[in-house]
Amino acid sequence: MGASLIGHQCRRSVWLTWRWVMKPEFSGRILRLFNRGQREEQLFVEELRGIGATVWDKDPETGDQIRVSACKGHFGGSLDGIAKGLPEAPKSTAVLEFKTHSSKSFADLVKHKVQASKPQHYSQMMVYMGLMVIDRALYMAVNKDTDELYTEWVHFDAGHFNAMMERAEELIEMNVPPVKFSDDPANYVCKQCNFWKHCHGAQAAEANCRTCCHSSPVEDSAWHCQKHDGKPDLKVQADGCNDHLMIPALVPYGEPIDGGQSWVAYKHRDNGVLFVNGPENCSDYGPIFSSKELHNCPSDLIADVINIKQEFPVSKVTSGSVNAPGMDWDSICTHPDDLPVQPDPPAKRAAREKIRSAVKAMEALKK
Repeated sequence: MGASLIGHQCRRSVWLTWRWVMKPEFSGRILRLFNRGQREEQLFVEELRGIGATVWDKDPETGDQIRVSACKGHFGGSLDGIAKGLPEAPKSTAVLEFKTHSSKSFADLVKHKVQASKPQHYSQMMVYMGLMVIDRALYMAVNKDTDELYTEWVHFDAGHFNAMMERAEELIEMNVPPVKFSDDPANYVCKQCNFWKHCHGAQAAEANCRTCCHSSPVEDSAWHCQKHDGKPDLKVQADGCNDHLMIPALVPYGEPIDGGQSWVAYKHRDNGVLFVNGPENCSDYGPIFSSKELHNCPSDLIADVINIKQEFPVSKVTSGSVNAPGMDWDSICTHPDDLPVQPDPPAKRAAREKIRSAVKAMEALKK
């Protein structure tokens, strides 16, 4: 859970991000903006060193950015740097925080200062100062359109730091997400969020260890899998496994009605159809969906997919769209020709073979 996110006005968004509920979708333009921010960090460091300040932007032991962590290692972040010998406070050590802004954002920052204009940035600095035991930070911002600079000294606020730490601890201990920021899908904050599809579009979470009922956070930033009694590394966490059991609160359209160690039965909140998530056979409650299928199948298509699964039990949903008039067979892993059906009687098989032989003979004559 990142210190850069802990001050976000939506607690649910922070939790969903940490739990990898959905991968963020960034356009090429946004990725270039991220790269621009990283390049500006190095320019800030060079300029501070140019005026005689001592700047530490790397951990001398690792060569990577300086990191801080708390809450069993599940909360923390990477500092842009630490400086000493700055003109206004030459004997003091300060946390450095660098940010890039558009002209509109920059003007608001200059007018209202960082705490009011960018409370998320302010909270991030409070966390870094508190965990590093440093009493001040230098916030440096650049207007990407004009290259105008803005700097502001920010002093440590123990009350704010403690509030952010309490928030992080509370969110990490939660097994289900906090309530939505708004029930209105047109809310501005929600529309700008990576999780709009989940919160307002009723799309189930992605299947990975952090969205699984069997997994829980433990010491040393690790996760423990109760099903396999192990601590999966980051790659295994991201991939998940075939025993994945979705946290029920992450299936927005499903109301849990029964369950066991490896399965949960649901009733669709809108149309009342029954379905099961999990690897075990529980035919009393309808077809079984793996967690990946639940993520790939939009709420509006569940009833149609249930009908397909009942007719073709080995079919697997790999994608779906609420805009499609019906199920696209390309969204089924198993090709229709490979699905098990009632075998033809011998007479019908013989007739089909006779037709096939006749066609081959005709093709031979054409040659």
